[in-house]
Amino acid sequence: MQPTIKPVGKNIVIFLGVIVLCSIIGTVTLNAAFTVTDDIYGGIKIGDIDVGGLTPAAAENKIKAAFNEWQDREPITLVHKDRRWKIAAGDIDLAIDTAALAKEAYAVGRTGNIVQQLQERYLTINRGHVIPLAVTYNADKLYSQVAAVARTVDREPQNAALRVANLSVTRTADSIGQKVDIAKTMADITARLNVKIPFVLPLTVAEIQPAITARDLEGIDGVIASYATQFSREDANRSDNIVLAAKNVNGIVVRAGETFSFNKLVGQRLATNGYKIAPVFINGKLVPDYGGGVCQVSSTLYNAVLLADMKIEERTPHFRPPAYVPLGQDATVADNYLDFKFHNTSGHNIYILSDVAHEQISINILGRLSANPPEIQIVADNKKVWEPNTVVKQDPQLDLGKEVVEVEGQKGFQVSTYRIKYANGREIGRDFLGTDEYQPEERVVRVGTKTPAPKK
Repeated sequence: MQPTIKPVGKNIVIFLGVIVLCSIIGTVTLNAAFTVTDDIYGGIKIGDIDVGGLTPAAAENKIKAAFNEWQDREPITLVHKDRRWKIAAGDIDLAIDTAALAKEAYAVGRTGNIVQQLQERYLTINRGHVIPLAVTYNADKLYSQVAAVARTVDREPQNAALRVANLSVTRTADSIGQKVDIAKTMADITARLNVKIPFVLPLTVAEIQPAITARDLEGIDGVIASYATQFSREDANRSDNIVLAAKNVNGIVVRAGETFSFNKLVGQRLATNGYKIAPVFINGKLVPDYGGGVCQVSSTLYNAVLLADMKIEERTPHFRPPAYVPLGQDATVADNYLDFKFHNTSGHNIYILSDVAHEQISINILGRLSANPPEIQIVADNKKVWEPNTVVKQDPQLDLGKEVVEVEGQKGFQVSTYRIKYANGREIGRDFLGTDEYQPEERVVRVGTKTPAPKK
């Protein structure tokens, strides 16, 4: 007798059908169980507050109690190294809508179609669901609090510096500065406020390196050149401009092989930069303009640089010779037009010190002293003098035959300048610096042409 073979495919279909039916029954049963509860589903947190299994009212009370505790304990603590600053809830008008948060927690797993609800409930129970605290606060007050903390932390970097006293060089060490990143700190606080309160937050503080470090000044052991010029304090604006420009070139390191730019350091001669109106030469005429007097600083520095045996990259004489330096030894500057530049050819870093005292500006250049430095002299040669022309103007308002000198006029000059180096009284080198021409200023005389009225 042959055995009976039952169809396998029919059994599989029945088996799968039973599984699907059980799944549907389980899902419906689970959904029904979820639906009948009036509590917030398990696994739900508001910030770090667990409200799963609570009624909305109980959840609201729990959030209120936590918030009241935060207010008593000061919700925000900022720290930096061993220092701490606390920010109270009242300092920033910190508030929270407890009813809205409880309502939002209760709504989890209860919105959308049945599939969306089941999926959200499943994920909530198995993986948890966190609702941000969504606190409110006064952003301006929070910024003020952080800015106040920053002012106690911020510190400007200090450059290493050199001073000269009694022909000896003294040193001041450098120090690193620090500055609070207020924007980053504000962003960090905002992010934390929606997650957990209270909290401790380290400040975001950046280190600021000094522009001049002690290493930059290594090997600088003495004054290699000095020069000074005199000025009058009678013109207060001109004096103030000299002081400001001298300050801007004080304490400057010019590294070996680097080119120094006067205009780059001193800045544009504008009122916004602190410069005042004083006499300057423009198109050969002495007129009032911002920055009058700055050229005396550039000319003083030029002579110190010559004596330090540096290479001159850019230098322009005045239209007419100034009185504060010898003929052919001036260096005029003008915004975006004329600059004074030199190249540090010493092989070592140098350090510029400028000082204004009473009616004198002094500039010292410090560097590495050599055993037998040459003596340097600046010499003018091939000097020519041009007498000014006299211009006669007829003046009908002036009595006939009477003369009045309107402009005294100035002589013009041409001069060639050299830098000569001596060793043991013998010339060992000569640099041609240039031939300068200073144009004469015309002498202007007014001659009267007014005829006397006839006598009656």
